[in-house]
This record gives sequence, structure tokens and C-alpha cells, in this order.
Amino acid sequence: MRIVSLSASLALTLTPAAAYADTTQGNADMFKTLLSKIGLRSEAQPISATPHETLAQLRDAVAARLRSEPEVEEVAIDPGNPAAVRVRLANGGGEAVMGTVDVTNVYGRLYTLRNDLDREAAIENLVQSVLVTVRRPELDLQHVFANIRFRQPGNKQDAATSLAEELAGDVAIVLQLDTPQSLVGLSRADLGECSVAEIRKAAQRNILREMSKLGEERVNDHMIAYRIEDNPPLTPAIVLTDEFWAMVDKNFPDGALLILRQRDEVAVIDRKAPSALITAWQLIDMAKHRGVDFLSDRIFERRDGRLVAVTE
Repeated sequence: MRIVSLSASLALTLTPAAAYADTTQGNADMFKTLLSKIGLRSEAQPISATPHETLAQLRDAVAARLRSEPEVEEVAIDPGNPAAVRVRLANGGGEAVMGTVDVTNVYGRLYTLRNDLDREAAIENLVQSVLVTVRRPELDLQHVFANIRFRQPGNKQDAATSLAEELAGDVAIVLQLDTPQSLVGLSRADLGECSVAEIRKAAQRNILREMSKLGEERVNDHMIAYRIEDNPPLTPAIVLTDEFWAMVDKNFPDGALLILRQRDEVAVIDRKAPSALITAWQLIDMAKHRGVDFLSDRIFERRDGRLVAVTE
């Protein structure tokens, strides 16, 4: 029996066949809302109305939807956690997959920030991103990406099958397949006859293609936010390209701080700006407290072509 985490509160984490999977629905106002809380933006305000359902009610709706799928053998409500559902999935004659689905992230996107997501569509997206664990999609080199995600602790068995590569601080580079429901993590077993080198070359080509849709918002004279508008969870992947850093160098020639505090946007702050580090820590702390889409609690910069964590 294979036990995995199907958490959607930070990242949908699977081992080893699908190391990381992220739902594709994003929130264009997340960055503005956080910035408004420290006075950098005034026009964006968080939602004040009381949500029409509780976290537990949304969890129960997800549980009911999961029970209707043939691969789902068992669904159990976690009495100690209003966001969590324990799930057992049949795996086509292989080991059953057991894990926990956490609806915190979906709830946050629906109710805690300004958002126009359809509730039923959000539930369906989450359910399908869970089922992809045992419904492995066909590998398509046009849709593979090298992305940045939280570095998961692993064991020796995972290390033998994982394609994750340490990057800096608390983040790693993972290879993902972009499907209609989610970004699905790839392991060596998923590659078939393709080599890792071929996958990485395709991933580089694909993110450069997606960067044609990169949105840039200058928050003020010292800060810029970036987002791939139609596929926000791919946004951190831009950090792995020289083309992105050429854009940053053009805007902030004296250097920039990078924050990856959520999985669907990237922000850079002028290294020479007054209180640059303080502003970066404030944004990270607020994102960590909110818990929706949180990625990293480190500040980064690029030195000699490599990403490093700032220690000062």
C-alpha cells in the first residue's frame, strides 16, 4: 500500500509517481490584496463578507464528490481537522494509494480573497487533480515544465525515482506535466524512452513559449510582480530562465531581491530600495500566515548566475 499526501493547502504532493501536482486555477488579485495590507496599494481590498459555507462544509462537498468516482475505494472525514479528507484510491491492480486531501487552499481562493471562481468548478478541479494520481496522463513533451516548488524531505527510495533537484533555500526544481486539471509531478518511471536531458530541454523550450503571456505589474518604483496570466502555477518556472533575469536586470540594474511566497506569482524588489528587506519579509510573513498557495519563506537573489538564499 502506498501512502501519499494529497494536500491542496500548499501543494498537492504525491510520491513517487507524481511528486507535485497543482491545481491550475489562480487568483489575479492575490498579490494586490497582500500589498494593500502594508500600504503599497490602496485600491485592492480583501473580501469582508462572511462566506456562505464553512471550511468543513466545503470539505464535505469534496468528500461527496470523491465518493462518486470508481477509483475511490474509501473516503473518511478527519474528525480533528475540518479541512481534511482521508482517501484510498485503487491503482489499476497496483498498490492502493492512500492520502489526505486538504481543501484549505480551495477555500482560501473561493472566500478569503476577492475571487470569481465558480464553486462547483473549483471542487471538480480539485477532485480531478486527486484522481490524476492513479489516472496517469500520457507524456507530451509539449507540456512538460521545470518548475519551482517547496523542497520535500524524501527517503532513499524516493531519491532513486525522483527527478527533483535542489535549488536554493527551501525550494527545489521539479519536472511537471501540465494537464487540464493540474500540474502533475513526473518521476523517472513516467519518462518511458525519453531521457532526462530531453525532458529538461523540452521544459526550457516550453517555458519560453509561455513567457510570451507573462504579465508584469509595476507595484511602485521599487517592486514588480510577474504572473503567467492563463496558467499562474507555472509562474515560478520563469526564475529558471536567463530571459527573466535579463528583464530584472534591466529594471533594477543594481540588483534585486526575489520572493517566491506563493505558487502562482513572482515578485522582485530593488535591492537598493529603502527597507527592501523589511518589505520582503512583511510580504512573506503575511502570505505564510494566510496559508493559501504558500511556497517559500526565504528571500532570494541571483549571484554569478545561481539562485541563492539571502542570509542577512
